[in-house]
Amino acid sequence: MVCLENMIKELLEESVSLILLSNYNGTSAKSEDNGGSRWVFWTYGANGERQCANLCILFILILILSLIICCGWSIWYYSNKTKSDKGESRTRVLMLIEEAKNNLPKEELPSSEHIAEIQSFGGARAWVWESDTLDQKVLIHGEREFIEFLDNMDTSIQTNYPCFVPVFEEGEGVIVEGEQIRYSETKFVQPLKTPHRKLHYYEMTILKYTDPDNTNNIAIGLATKPYSHNRLPGLNLYSVGYHSINGQKFNNDNIGNEYGPDWTKVEDTVGCGYYSDSGEVFFTKNGKFLGNAFTNIKHIWFPTIGASSPCMVEINFGDNPDNEFKYKEAIGYGPGGPILLSKRRSLKSRGSIKGSPSESKT
Repeated sequence: MVCLENMIKELLEESVSLILLSNYNGTSAKSEDNGGSRWVFWTYGANGERQCANLCILFILILILSLIICCGWSIWYYSNKTKSDKGESRTRVLMLIEEAKNNLPKEELPSSEHIAEIQSFGGARAWVWESDTLDQKVLIHGEREFIEFLDNMDTSIQTNYPCFVPVFEEGEGVIVEGEQIRYSETKFVQPLKTPHRKLHYYEMTILKYTDPDNTNNIAIGLATKPYSHNRLPGLNLYSVGYHSINGQKFNNDNIGNEYGPDWTKVEDTVGCGYYSDSGEVFFTKNGKFLGNAFTNIKHIWFPTIGASSPCMVEINFGDNPDNEFKYKEAIGYGPGGPILLSKRRSLKSRGSIKGSPSESKT
């Protein structure tokens, strides 16, 4: 503002000087008319060249001052508007964080009844995305593995069950035969690369963007329940996330840390893994291990994904033989640990998701 005032002052001084000069030189606009002087727009020199007179200079000065005032007002307005928007955004974030503090996670594993239900579904098929409270924000296709985000605001969605091995205390493995449940370790698909670890893992593939500028931020991670559906995983308390637009990792706040590459292209596949025995959380991109993102961080974690604008993704829980994990070391695992043997019907073509009779809109 001081610079602006100095510019105006200099312009005024220069204009006054020009006006005085134009009034008192030999070719000025000053002429006798009824004993007084008058203001004119143009004067002509001795050689007939037209020159800007006092009225012309005054007009230019007023025009310049008007432009300066308009520019100054515009700068002031947008500066204050930006501060206001940031203030509102920060206020909203603080409200959501306070909400998370007042809604502590329920660190409870599913009951024996739910374990029996999971077993009856054949393991990973029991993990589905819950969208009952997401009114007109999420569309679920197929066998609930295709997730379409519809809103232009942060929206997240979680599974119904957390990352845990669905077994009773007296058994290591289970299998369903008819209506009978019996225990057998051999009925689990044996992990190929990481045996005897309590690994929980799932993957997500970007299928399409609705945003032509590709500014959508997609997030994959884990969160406890309850968790705000208006926050991406990693931004609120008791959550971790890996975000697409900058490749940063987030844990419990808005401040991300450098972690891996971005993953903004269609067909990019990212995975989220959790070792419940050590509390390690890691992520993968297109089958490549990106290193441990967090260590010694133990909660009853629920698979959680989110997006900031419309897009469609495909989720892989590892139990579809026609769609193996890109990260080969996790084959044989899913969100429930080792995968139960099951015959899961798969959609052979992604093109069949449109118009599927099993789609669910919320």
